[in-house]
Amino acid sequence: MSRLGLLILTLGLVIPGHSAMAQFGSSTKVDVSAIAQRTEAAPGEQFAIAVVLDHAKGWHTQTNDPKVPDELKDLDPVPTQIQVEAPRGLKVGPIQWPNSETLTVLWIGKPLSLEFFAGKAIAFVPVQLASGVPMGNLTIPLKISIQACDESQCLMPEDVTRDVTITVKPLTDVASRDVVNPQVFDAFDPSVFSRMNAGAVASVQPATSGFDFVGYKFSLRRDQTLLILLIALAAGFLLNLTPCVLPVIPIKILSLQQQAGNPGKLALFGSVYCVGIVATFLVLGLLIFGIVTGGQKQDWGQVFTSRWFTIVMAAIVGLMGLGMIGLFTVRLPQSVYMLNPSHDTVLGNFLLGVLTAVLSTPCTGPLLGATIAWAATQPAWMGLVTFVVMGIGMALPYALLIAFPRLIDILPKAGPGGELLKQVLGILMLAVAAFLLSNLTSEKWPWFVVGGVAAVGGLWAIIGGWRMLRTIGAKTAVTVCALVWIGATVWTTRALASEGPITWTRFVNVPETDIRKQIARALDSGKTVVVDFTAKWCTNCHVIERNVLLSEVGVGLLSSADVVPMKIDLTSADEAQGWGLVREISGGGGIPLVAIFRPGMERPIFFNSFFKPSDLESAVRGPVPPV
Repeated sequence: MSRLGLLILTLGLVIPGHSAMAQFGSSTKVDVSAIAQRTEAAPGEQFAIAVVLDHAKGWHTQTNDPKVPDELKDLDPVPTQIQVEAPRGLKVGPIQWPNSETLTVLWIGKPLSLEFFAGKAIAFVPVQLASGVPMGNLTIPLKISIQACDESQCLMPEDVTRDVTITVKPLTDVASRDVVNPQVFDAFDPSVFSRMNAGAVASVQPATSGFDFVGYKFSLRRDQTLLILLIALAAGFLLNLTPCVLPVIPIKILSLQQQAGNPGKLALFGSVYCVGIVATFLVLGLLIFGIVTGGQKQDWGQVFTSRWFTIVMAAIVGLMGLGMIGLFTVRLPQSVYMLNPSHDTVLGNFLLGVLTAVLSTPCTGPLLGATIAWAATQPAWMGLVTFVVMGIGMALPYALLIAFPRLIDILPKAGPGGELLKQVLGILMLAVAAFLLSNLTSEKWPWFVVGGVAAVGGLWAIIGGWRMLRTIGAKTAVTVCALVWIGATVWTTRALASEGPITWTRFVNVPETDIRKQIARALDSGKTVVVDFTAKWCTNCHVIERNVLLSEVGVGLLSSADVVPMKIDLTSADEAQGWGLVREISGGGGIPLVAIFRPGMERPIFFNSFFKPSDLESAVRGPVPPV
């Protein structure tokens, strides 16, 4: 079998995605339930939990320890796993897995015999209560990881959560020790409890998470927590290089240079700025994992779907811009000054840190999507830790400048053009505010407003440069840079305002059920579907659209008769208008997201970060597992 064919098969088995006919997860073909052997137990007693995998006819799941034949030696199958989030006072023993069945699959065009769980497969999790376990109801959460397949295809891997609850009572108060549903536990081997008493504990083979760093792809086991947290640190650091955050960085550097002469003030204000960044990521984690929203989770950047949040952020950024231009030399109401973060106050530096972090959310940097997707598979507290680590990563360069003030001396000094730079950055902040306000409509015309304000920044640099700079060389350099900026702004504005040559099927605030039906209808007619999940506030989405989807290769592919291009606008969409679909495909990585659905593939190939036109071509035209 060729390596390319095996690669496509691997993508089909490992990459999460959707089915065309509403089979968007493995649990649609496998009914997962968990049953406790007892309803009541006393401290120190032992019992089993049955995890029942009831497979639909013709469907099966990988075993807990998949055996891959030589023909599929490069394949990384998704094992069935059971993880118990053991509460205090509970000991978990080795899992007793069901017997596997030998089934025939046609994944590579010829029959292969593999071992799977099929039919009604029951795994048993032995547990023992500690002698000091508190009395009352004890809830035991379980996470069951499965991937359902038939003879020719596999569905999206899925983590299914189930809870079992027993009542812990004193030994004399336990009314019955009868087994619940005894037929379910007929195959359970109680000798495992003697092994538990000898020290045996549960052992689960960890799943893996895939990462992509500028085209370099690698996988890590999900239990390699420390290494993945280091990747989260790097992902946060790289957010500083995204176009959402870059306009703010010179502002903070100017502030650090002004405070460098006072070590105490530098340490205080710089630390508060970093705390503002980290605190914001903590709040984002609370929102994304649904901890403060009653379980309603959000995706990265989804906060900008709120009109009021967008308006408030635009107001703050706009007022900052006006302050940097110097318009606050006019006496204004005190409330206005409170919204303009000052570099000389604790509150001002904290708010600037908050602003820096919030402005990063419309962008997705390298490693970020996979890191968030990994965090979504972890307990909520670990998800929060991951987001805090990303915040620390984003604050890291500023923390280094604070810890080693001599590094500030290496940075370019503003010199006599410092005031000019501040004013130009202020105008660009006004352009950012206009960009945020443009998200209130799905129309294209606001791009001309954003581009016009940005172009004014270039004109102001030319005028101010000849007025404020001393040497001809400096004036000429600023003029050349400003002219290049204006030219790039005009070109970018025209590109963003253009609909392009592709005839998209557009969905704006459309129910997710209708989107799924449209995808299924196109696939049933034998066509490939390319779905672009986008939003006006998602700057990386626009970069990918211009450089990949609207490239010569992209236009050729998406204009083909056998390809249906769909665009789902999430600018103001709620959970049921596309965000649930995003979460199912990417595992919580947010947008940008481009998914390619093809006939004969139960799950799409997807990209949730930067990719190349050649990657799109491979996903649309490359070989697929045979049906």
